[in-house]
Amino acid sequence: MSSVIITGAGSGIGASTALHLDRLGWQVFAGVHDQGEDSEILARQSSDRMTVLPLDVTDRSSVEAFVATVEKEVEPPGLTAVVNNAGEGIAGPLETLPIDELRHQFEVNVIGLVRVTQQALPLLRRGPGGRVVFVGSMGGLVAVQFAGAYHASKYAVEAIGDAWRQELAPDGIHVAIVEPGPISTPLWSKAAHTLDRLPPNERYQERLDKFRETLQRQGKEGASPQSIAELIEHAVSADRPKTRYAGGFAATVVPKVRRLLPDRLYDKLARRASA
Repeated sequence: MSSVIITGAGSGIGASTALHLDRLGWQVFAGVHDQGEDSEILARQSSDRMTVLPLDVTDRSSVEAFVATVEKEVEPPGLTAVVNNAGEGIAGPLETLPIDELRHQFEVNVIGLVRVTQQALPLLRRGPGGRVVFVGSMGGLVAVQFAGAYHASKYAVEAIGDAWRQELAPDGIHVAIVEPGPISTPLWSKAAHTLDRLPPNERYQERLDKFRETLQRQGKEGASPQSIAELIEHAVSADRPKTRYAGGFAATVVPKVRRLLPDRLYDKLARRASA
């Protein structure tokens, strides 16, 4: 039986992927940060093959306990794949963003995925070739104002994915990066709420109010998380998986157009799009 670890499985892309692979007969270990309603909903919708476990990717002991449980319960021949989906979006001008917020952004989106993957690699090596999937973002290829912390973390995911793909190739472990465009998930509304934690600043306030509306609109009008779940399915199960998967029209087109534009022209278009 194929088996998979999925982080950030309480909602959005993570929940959709967990349920999608469960329906396909996978043994799913779903890591959920917020215990309670998210865990209960996931458990009710899944089969008995799914194990829902608490997981805080920023906490070493939490990750170690999670992987230890997987090691005890995984079916032979061992773990097939790790899907690093846990992520958070923190918004705000870099000038006024508290350093602790920037640090937390990287703890969740970057250091957390490295921590989980490091712990899971021995289980992946037990099987006949494993898969590691990093859920990045179109925002790891292009950047807009007031999301600098988020973009920086996703650019880092791109570099980590590239380096790990090279390092793990001799072991027969394939690494892929999934790069969604705007997806209808709670991440956008949560990112909008992070603006409330910023200190007041008249210089940015009018633009931030418009940016908040943009975030909320993307959360409502984005594509379905199921479309990304299907890309992840290909990444963990295909005989010849891709190294990168663009999630949607915007994720396919915008980075290509960005590479063709002079910086100042792109900046002007990006400011309009994000306000």
